[in-house]
Amino acid sequence: MGVFSEVAERFRGPETPQRVRHNQGKLPSINDLMVATSKAMDLLEGRPMRTGLKVAVIAGSIAKLMALPGREVASIVYAALLHDIGLARMVSDIYPHLPPGMTEKQLFQSHQLVNARIIGSPHERPFSGDLYNIFHQHPLAAREFIAKVHLSDDVADVIATHHELCDGSGYPFGLTEEQIPIGGRILAFADVVEGVLENCTKEVSGLTSRRLALENFMEIKTPGRFDQSVVQVFREMITVNEDFLRMIASLEVETMVRSLLPERTMLMGGSTLLSIVGAMGALSDSLMPLYKGGRSRRIADFATSLAESLGIHREQCGELAMAGMLIDIGHLGTPIHLLMKNGPLTADERSIIRDHPVAGQEVLKSVPGFDNIALWVSEHHERMNGKGYPANRKGFEISIGGRILALADVFDALTSHRPYRTHAHEPMDALPVIGQGRMTLYDNQLVNLLRKVVLSSEVLIR
Repeated sequence: MGVFSEVAERFRGPETPQRVRHNQGKLPSINDLMVATSKAMDLLEGRPMRTGLKVAVIAGSIAKLMALPGREVASIVYAALLHDIGLARMVSDIYPHLPPGMTEKQLFQSHQLVNARIIGSPHERPFSGDLYNIFHQHPLAAREFIAKVHLSDDVADVIATHHELCDGSGYPFGLTEEQIPIGGRILAFADVVEGVLENCTKEVSGLTSRRLALENFMEIKTPGRFDQSVVQVFREMITVNEDFLRMIASLEVETMVRSLLPERTMLMGGSTLLSIVGAMGALSDSLMPLYKGGRSRRIADFATSLAESLGIHREQCGELAMAGMLIDIGHLGTPIHLLMKNGPLTADERSIIRDHPVAGQEVLKSVPGFDNIALWVSEHHERMNGKGYPANRKGFEISIGGRILALADVFDALTSHRPYRTHAHEPMDALPVIGQGRMTLYDNQLVNLLRKVVLSSEVLIR
């Protein structure tokens, strides 16, 4: 059993009534984690935070008004929250085929409108056939993640068909209306509605203008491409509930999503929680295939070993394991060409890179019980001399979790491949490099523990 697995078992502990009472009010549910994952996907696609939540509310509200069974409504809402999750797995494959000067985020931002022929391609350069072939597989690439987070195959089936159009011109299968499941038809329409609203917001202001844009879209663009029974339900919904468009454009959208989902709460220490967090952490790993695989798990292992050597309570060791797995979730917002750059970064590029700790905190901060995890993720680039980022904290202004993650992060960076250097350090060779930063960059006590942790083989270095 590896370090992480051992800690997971100890962290889980006996789930006694006393333990449950102690944590009441601070227990994350799968709903909380899927909302956080949806926000992370907004970063990947370069869209405003909560875009995925808007799609989920539109789709779930339509499904509910169509009197679909509650289980089916929930599957459609989960699918909407995660509808483009497959892009995370495929972005490193897409990257080499992008036209010069174009980022993956520019491709992602309007792809649903281009597919539905609502707008033409906003990009001057034509895409290669290889790019289309790879990109059009992303609805199918979601299935692995859906299984890892313990959602049903129904959710994956809806995602797989959310770019299909009733006239058979969609992808990846080219299905026609009768062949597309109702969940796929609803989500396809909801995804495009959100895109129309977002596109409209860039050009005009005011609910009246957006409502007129929607009416124009439904009247002219939906026949033949979208299920007209779905379109009609949405039209009636925004007519009866005049506040709907205002509400989904506000922070109320988070409450609205949760109201469409069943209550599903798990104990903080449950193995299911650790499994889901691991799947979330793997999303950022997939952005950097040239970095030695499994980065988030290695950082979790190493941070946990340091924490145990320091005598930190086992519950906080479990939190540190999860923070380690989520350490780079904010990098979903970083354009991949910067992560893969093999030369020095410009000042502007460094500024973009340095946004990722705050972005990660933003994704995680609303998850109940994740206060420490969100804080530690935000601090993993802070340094003892105050010259780190993003907040320039120094010394013991940085939490112990932040200091541990900072050391775990730099140890993994030194011992793994990076595109900007020719070779990785061997673990023992990394120790003196880190030692040069004791007290100025890293916590002196943790640096002293570092050799012990590496020599004791508590960290599985793959």
